[in-house]
Amino acid sequence: MNDGNLARTDTPALIGLGSGGALAIAAAWTIAECARAFTTGTWDRGPAWWLASVLLIAAATWLLLRAPGDPLPGRAATAIAVLPGLAAIANIAMIGEPDRVALYASWTWPTGTIIFCFLVLRGRLGAAWAGEALLATTILGWWFIAGPVPSDVADPWQELSWNLSMIGTCTVLGITLRRQVSVINELRDTTASVVSDLHGGAARLAERDRQLTYLNETARPLLERIVHAEQLTADEIAQIALAEAQLRDRIRARSLATEEILAAAQEARARGATVILLDDGSLEGMPEAQRASAVHAISQALRGALDRAGPGTTVTARVLPPGRHALATVLSMADNGVARFEITPESLARVR
Repeated sequence: MNDGNLARTDTPALIGLGSGGALAIAAAWTIAECARAFTTGTWDRGPAWWLASVLLIAAATWLLLRAPGDPLPGRAATAIAVLPGLAAIANIAMIGEPDRVALYASWTWPTGTIIFCFLVLRGRLGAAWAGEALLATTILGWWFIAGPVPSDVADPWQELSWNLSMIGTCTVLGITLRRQVSVINELRDTTASVVSDLHGGAARLAERDRQLTYLNETARPLLERIVHAEQLTADEIAQIALAEAQLRDRIRARSLATEEILAAAQEARARGATVILLDDGSLEGMPEAQRASAVHAISQALRGALDRAGPGTTVTARVLPPGRHALATVLSMADNGVARFEITPESLARVR
């Protein structure tokens, strides 16, 4: 399994609102609707107002498709709710007085409603319905205050019912779709958790196999020698003590048990120094890059202390428990003094 395929999704991504295809469809729809000004012969009444309405609808559409975030940020949602209403005012200013084709020429109403339908899908239900109320009130207020007049192609109440049915249907769809997106994300989070557990289990098995191999190569011969030998020599006892100490390092200080550190600790012990390696867990759960940087910094300080360690010196390296200010300490105590090194997140940032 690949964790990269388990990224969370959202409603705009699921329905492709940010794609080039969505932009192309939105542009085609806007062009087709605003062409009503030409088919009804109302364009020449106010070309500048017509252009203003087109630009306002285009701005709302662009924000709807391109503004990041889910749900849509509040400022963008407010702008989208208001812009079609402003476009309707420009549309009305172009048409002037209502006539037999004026309601059909009010192309900003269905176009704005479609925008509000997708605003619902982007998680702004209240803004969408507020925008639809503003848009419908603007068109119908103009129609009934300045008119009304008989219409050849559209009835205001039919137009209202069509627009309300559209946004109502999309409201139900949007609520259902966003719930399904939540379910999808919950399933993906569960899958990611299972994958992480599987990877962790595999890593633990690999570590167990590695330690078993190490035990088989180093400890088994010594154990067989202990069992069969009538008396152990001083060199054999020292070799057994070194092997036991290194095995303890691998178990008690796993994050520090690199081959380089283990070899340096072995050499320091062979010279008569006491070496203690401890890991109490502050590096667990850190991002991999930060963890590697911390282990490198600890290893550098520890390696320097081990290289200087001789008979009578005690070197203690400890990865501290979580919640401490420092991540780790390296302490070297000898007859000629004490040296202490502290590795903190701030020191790692300075190094990086």
